[in-house]
Amino acid sequence: MAQPEFTEPYFIEGSTKEEIHERMMEELPEDIDDMPGGFPYDFTMPAAAEKDEFINYHLVRTIMLMFPQYAWDEWLDLHGLQVHLQRHEPDYGSGNVLVTGIAGAVIAEGTVFCTPATDDSPAIEFATDSEITIPESGEVTIGITAVEAGIESNVAANTIVIMASPDENITSVTNPEPITGGTETEIDDDYYDRIAAEYENSTTYLGNDTDYKRWAKQIGAGDCIVDAAWNGPGTVKLVLVDANGQPANEKLVKDVYNYIVSPDNRAARLLPTGSAVLTVVSATTVAISFTITGLQYDNSTDIDQIKEDFKEAVKKVYSEAKTDSILRYNHVRPVISSIAGVEDFETFLMNGSVENIVLGKEEYPETGTLDFS
Repeated sequence: MAQPEFTEPYFIEGSTKEEIHERMMEELPEDIDDMPGGFPYDFTMPAAAEKDEFINYHLVRTIMLMFPQYAWDEWLDLHGLQVHLQRHEPDYGSGNVLVTGIAGAVIAEGTVFCTPATDDSPAIEFATDSEITIPESGEVTIGITAVEAGIESNVAANTIVIMASPDENITSVTNPEPITGGTETEIDDDYYDRIAAEYENSTTYLGNDTDYKRWAKQIGAGDCIVDAAWNGPGTVKLVLVDANGQPANEKLVKDVYNYIVSPDNRAARLLPTGSAVLTVVSATTVAISFTITGLQYDNSTDIDQIKEDFKEAVKKVYSEAKTDSILRYNHVRPVISSIAGVEDFETFLMNGSVENIVLGKEEYPETGTLDFS
């Protein structure tokens, strides 16, 4: 669900500069010249132009800002505060590095490791989460968090290989697994979805599927699969992806669990007392490749932009697919036609065919290769 398109109220009609000015001329006394180029005509046109701007720009936008369905940016933030929801700020990528060095050497909290800088991008820095001493084995795994938030703080495995300030006690460093969890500021459509869900379910705190999804998204999950009675009656499992559609990292899994269960502060607990035993895990992603041939598009876009737009738009279909545990070909195919600038195409394939793709209970679709031509 995204913010609906705004329809201007009927009373805005007939308010263009020309229409307003024509009515002004009709109100002149009969003995006053109303021809173009005359004094009354030229001196009333600026007033008509100002009224046109006031009605069609300022008044229309004022009406839009009154409703969360049509508000944007900081104005949508104000609607969110009415239901005690804040827009998610950019988050920091996090994970672990494996450090090799001299036994007994201390690695202080905040020590910075980073990826090498290239001609295309600067080094991406990560700071250690705690102080740790290298054991006798000469190797130690340390938790790290990006120094700067954003999607750029997600990096591939084995790319964090240097220190910001070299230490003679450390001989090598790497990240065996990718660093994940870095996100951008929550966009208006996603923020509005959470606001709308809060309005629709603000009186529901029963621990039903809707509540679990809403709670998970409030703490930063991009989507949540609810697997009820997964281990028998009285058990619920939440399967999470982050805001980028990637499997939730360890930090997000813990944050969602603690937010709902609040084991250290029962007064803040959202899950009703005596309800299900909750388990929170990261999703397993299934890569979906897409092939399009005979793609035709106008000058307003290009193939790279179409790919980016498709990857963003298809996320909505992925979320809907979990309801039936199946990604339907006929639900995905129309996505390409909805992208701005796309005029036509010949064939559209998912994983090389025109078949639906069945998903397991803990599986979430992920966009793989895009072969558009």
